[in-house]
Amino acid sequence: MIRVVIVGAGARGNRVFADLISRYKTGFHLAGVVEPVPVRRAAFEQRYGIPADRGFSSLAEFLAAPRFADIVFICTLDPTHYAICAAVSEAGYDVLLEKPIATSLPDCLALVAVERRIKNRIFVAHGLRYAPFFRQIKRIIDSGEYGAVRHIAIREDVGHWHFAHSYVRGNWRRTADCAPIVLTKCSHDLDIASWLAGDRVASVSSLGSLSFFRPENAPEGATDRCVDCPLQNDCLYSATRFYLRAETGWPFDTIVPPPDSIDARREALATGPYGRCVWRCDNDVCDNQSVMIEFASGTHATVSMNALTADCTRKVTVLLDKAEITGDLYRDQLRVSPFTGDPYHLADRVIELPSAEDRHGGGDLGLLQALGEHLQSGKHGEIMSSLESSILSHVLAFLAEDSRLAHGARLPVSDSFVPEPFMSE
Repeated sequence: MIRVVIVGAGARGNRVFADLISRYKTGFHLAGVVEPVPVRRAAFEQRYGIPADRGFSSLAEFLAAPRFADIVFICTLDPTHYAICAAVSEAGYDVLLEKPIATSLPDCLALVAVERRIKNRIFVAHGLRYAPFFRQIKRIIDSGEYGAVRHIAIREDVGHWHFAHSYVRGNWRRTADCAPIVLTKCSHDLDIASWLAGDRVASVSSLGSLSFFRPENAPEGATDRCVDCPLQNDCLYSATRFYLRAETGWPFDTIVPPPDSIDARREALATGPYGRCVWRCDNDVCDNQSVMIEFASGTHATVSMNALTADCTRKVTVLLDKAEITGDLYRDQLRVSPFTGDPYHLADRVIELPSAEDRHGGGDLGLLQALGEHLQSGKHGEIMSSLESSILSHVLAFLAEDSRLAHGARLPVSDSFVPEPFMSE
C-alpha cells in the first residue's frame, strides 16, 4: 500500500480524498495528516484511525518527523500550494497537488524546476481526465472512427448558488487574494480542451466581466448583511435561507468549524464573510468568461464559465468530420450522432456511463485508482496529469486573463512562455 499524508483536512482533503481512500480500493493507505485547526485535525484522526503522533499542526512539524509516508496530498488554500509543494518536494516526497499548481506563472514554472532537480514526481489533481465521461470522449476521438476533431466546446455551469458561495462570499472571490477565476475554476476545463484536441496550441483569446454580482444590481431595500435584511425571506441569495438549514457537509460546514450548529452558523453569518449581501461584497472575479483556443491544425476550442446557471455541471460538444458528440457530465451518458447525409434521418447512439457520486463525474475516484496503479506499475501514462502535462492549462489560463484585460486580444502561445516539452503534451 502507498502511504499517504494529507496536508489540509478541509473539503478536498477530508471529504473527498480521505473518504474515497477509506471506502474504495485505491492502493493508498492513510498514514497521517497535517492540519493547523485542532478540532478539525482531531476529527480527521478519529474518523480515519490516524494515530495522534501522525497528526501534525504544521508542515514544519511533519517534515521534522521521521519519514513514514510515500506521497503527500496537498489540499490547502490555493495561495499556499507553491510553498508547501516546494518544501515537500525538497524533502523527497512524491506529491498529488490540488489545482491550481500555483497562483502565478513564475511559481508554476519554479515547481517544474524543483521537480527536475529533486527528481520526485508531482501530479496535479485534474480529476476530469479520469472521469468515465471524458475518458469515453477521448477514446472515441482517438479511435479515428469519425475523422478529425474540428471544434470542441466546453461549457462550465458553475451554478448560481455555488458561485455566490465560493466566488462572491468565499475564498476565491478576489483575484489579488487568490488568482483569476479562469485559473482557479477553469484550469480543469482548459486542461480537458487541450487533452481532447491532442494538438499544439497556437493562440488564445478571452472575453469576460463581472456583470451581475455588483452593487448597482442590489434590490431596493437590501442591507449589507442578510441577518438584518428585510428581504432575507424572499431573496434568491439570502444567506439565512441558504445556510440555516439542517444539511451538513459542504458547503454548509464551511461557515463554522465543527462542532457545527444552526446557532453557530447564525452567529457566523452576522459577522463573517458568508453572511454578506452578494451585491455588496468585495468580490472582483468574473461571473462570466469565455476563452477561445486555436490549435496548430486550425481546430478551435471554446471554454465558457457561467455563474448564472440553474445547475452545477459541465456540458460538452465535440464536432468531428463525420459525427457530433454531446453530453452533460452529470447525466451519465453521451450521445454520438454520426452524419447520415439525410435531413430526415438521425442515427443517434447513446452511450450509458456509470453513475458517479463526486462532483467531477467519478474523476476523483478514477484519479486515485489510476494514480495508485501508476505509482505501483507505471500504468495509465496516457492519462496521468503530471506536472509537466498539466502546466499548459495554467499557461492558457494566465494568457487568457491577459487577453481579457486587453479586451480580447489574440495572444500567441509560443516557446517563449514555457519550454518545448510542455507545449507538445
